[in-house]
Amino acid sequence: MDLSISEEQDALQRSVRALCDDRFPTSAVRACEQNPAAVSAIYDDLFAMGLGGILIDENAGGLSLGLTEMVVTQMELGRALVPMLFAESTVLASGILAHSNDAAVRALLPQLASGEKRASCAWQEQGRPLPDNARATQLSDGGTLDGTKVLVADADMVDYLIVLASDTAGQNAWCLVARDAAGIERVDLPNMADLSMANVTFVQTPVLATIARGDAATAAWEQAQTAMKIAIAAQAVGGAEKALEITRDYACTRQQFGQPIGAFQSIAHYLADAAVNVEGARMLVYRAAAATDYGEPAKTWADLAKMKACQVYRDVSALAIQIHGGIGFTLEADPQLYYRRAKHLQLMYGDPLDLQERAGEALISGTHKVLEA
Repeated sequence: MDLSISEEQDALQRSVRALCDDRFPTSAVRACEQNPAAVSAIYDDLFAMGLGGILIDENAGGLSLGLTEMVVTQMELGRALVPMLFAESTVLASGILAHSNDAAVRALLPQLASGEKRASCAWQEQGRPLPDNARATQLSDGGTLDGTKVLVADADMVDYLIVLASDTAGQNAWCLVARDAAGIERVDLPNMADLSMANVTFVQTPVLATIARGDAATAAWEQAQTAMKIAIAAQAVGGAEKALEITRDYACTRQQFGQPIGAFQSIAHYLADAAVNVEGARMLVYRAAAATDYGEPAKTWADLAKMKACQVYRDVSALAIQIHGGIGFTLEADPQLYYRRAKHLQLMYGDPLDLQERAGEALISGTHKVLEA
């Protein structure tokens, strides 16, 4: 399988990189850590380029492109440390909404594609990290929600929350809720990446619509979560690539004993190993995206890609701090920005142990055959 990107995909990647380099330097990253709403300017630019509709059907106001186009875009967003809401709304939330048979619900897709509206998913619960476990958040026959969701991204910056609940028959149900609906309480959640996260409690909160139930809800989640894992893996590759670049440049300019520290084998070998690992992670992410684009089962590819890419990101960003020496630990220097984001991505949408277990089960059972890849 040819995993090289096309000329059109390369042009897309270069366009997004130019935008992020111009409009979202690391000073903007720091501004967003202090005020999450400061990210709106770069989001407006991304939507103006039409990037919000990459995975949304053309009939729903999108571009009907593939996961490879999504990957090259998300790599650049990860490289620039753009916060997560763009992916949360245009990859995960739109992926779930696309499975609805309700015309009124599907009418939100053009608004997500254009950035007119934004949505975030509330699916995690304390002690229940996986959505196939029993849900403590309950959907009543009267169409109200009760329960608490944790680690909800950008809950204060969206128009809608897409909430996973259990209905009175015990089935999973995806529910559409207005962010400002009655009975919602949000508690900000500090996190290593200083991104906007919250625990959200629902008390008799009215539901606008039920997106999907039962098997349809499970299918919607599997497809949308697979795409989101690949998006996060792509961001991890982009972040690792940038962390490696700034570390290489520092090693080429920092002088010790009359020569650049990059001339010493102990540094050069570290950098060479990191470069190999970044490229390996990149190819795995492209392979995961290609599986979906070519109609192959992609769930395990997504697990493997996220596990590998996020580990590489964490390792490379830690190496960046080490090579920068004492300055690498300071908030004024950039390496810590990448390390903190790397650790955040590694724990979201499947921690390493969960991903290892899922991938191992698929390999042992024979449902994922690597040698046939």
